Amino acid sequence: MSDETVRFTVSLPRKLFDNMDKEVCDKSYQSRSEYIRDLFRERQVDHHWDNAQDEVIGVLTLIFDHHQRGLTEKLVEIQHDHSVFILCSTHVHISHNDCLETIIIRGNAKEVNQLANSIGALKGVKLSRLTKAAQV
Repeated sequence: MSDETVRFTVSLPRKLFDNMDKEVCDKSYQSRSEYIRDLFRERQVDHHWDNAQDEVIGVLTLIFDHHQRGLTEKLVEIQHDHSVFILCSTHVHISHNDCLETIIIRGNAKEVNQLANSIGALKGVKLSRLTKAAQV
């Protein structure tokens, strides 16, 4: 694959263009082109996950109420019961009630998604976000 840069023109409705420009500025992108490259990379990662035959890797970020009865045990049980590899986890206390946990996961894309969905659906989990990663 060549790393030659190709120029092309994109037409957008004014409102969409203005929203994009605001985000480019808000997120300190150096150019609209870099912003669009990031969008394309994200789409490629999603496409890779949707069609993955090999293992994928992701990071599950959680915020949960550690006072929720039985939640900690359920989190551990779900991680042990799925056929994915938990490579690493980090647990941080962010308030009296809440914990933030990041879990680096490797495995079949469908299984990783199922694990993330199972954990996200637990009572006491306030945020569950899976960040998909892939080399594209």
